[in-house]
Amino acid sequence: MRLYGRNTRLMALFTILLVSALTLTVPAEPDFSVETMTITVYRDGLTHIEQTLTMDELLPEIDVPLLASSVENLIILDENQLAVDYRTNPANLTVFTLGAAKVTVEYDTIILTSKEADLWTLNFNNPYNLTLFLPKNSTVVYLNQVPNTIDTTGDGLSLSLKPGQWEISYVVPLQQETQNTPFPILYLVAAISAASVTIITVLLVVLRKRKINVKKILSRNPTLMTEDIAVIEFLAEKDGKAFEAEIREKFPDMPRTSLWRLVRRLEGLEIVEVKKIGLENQVQLKK
Repeated sequence: MRLYGRNTRLMALFTILLVSALTLTVPAEPDFSVETMTITVYRDGLTHIEQTLTMDELLPEIDVPLLASSVENLIILDENQLAVDYRTNPANLTVFTLGAAKVTVEYDTIILTSKEADLWTLNFNNPYNLTLFLPKNSTVVYLNQVPNTIDTTGDGLSLSLKPGQWEISYVVPLQQETQNTPFPILYLVAAISAASVTIITVLLVVLRKRKINVKKILSRNPTLMTEDIAVIEFLAEKDGKAFEAEIREKFPDMPRTSLWRLVRRLEGLEIVEVKKIGLENQVQLKK
């Protein structure tokens, strides 16, 4: 009986150890899958990350690793282009996805790139398969790993990367200068005359359009909401253009996601256009 009881305890202990070992060795299933992921690097070193994630719509939240500890212009939208609530910390992003089957995560960062003389270096730890787009006409001079594919179609350069720690160095050429060639005097006279006509035309146009006609914009778009009209009038006061940061300062009570949707709505109605200037977006009224 004593021997039987000892064997029973040993068997129970072995079973507990086996279950613990299996628990430690079998990784937990992820709460989501990455449908697509892209990294776009601009000439000034700004990096834009975009991910499309799919998940069980009954999950209350998912934790998404961030590629950088400091991010800007973070936007998360579901499959209906509605803003999704989230919480950030330096390591990851918690997205409250209850009811969403797919979300798109976009953000910018400037800490993934560094520059020494003319050499740019991109350094990041990537947990997923992704496509990297480098600036136009750039040349890769160092790779710490071999990409899955390299596409050099046109003047763009894209790399398909597998998960892992990546270090990529590249060079972006300066704008090419036109070669000096002899310039005939007749061409010079014609160029001066054309420039004079252009300057006079521009001055006449500026004098005729000294003020933006807000009433004309509103008459063409009778379904605009009150906040839409307020933003249009603010842009008109700013000579037709302002950075998104200036608009947020003007309307501090408007949530950031609401302002983002408002600007995209006006852009869809072709009332404004959005241009990337440095690290900021500039909103400009179309005339």
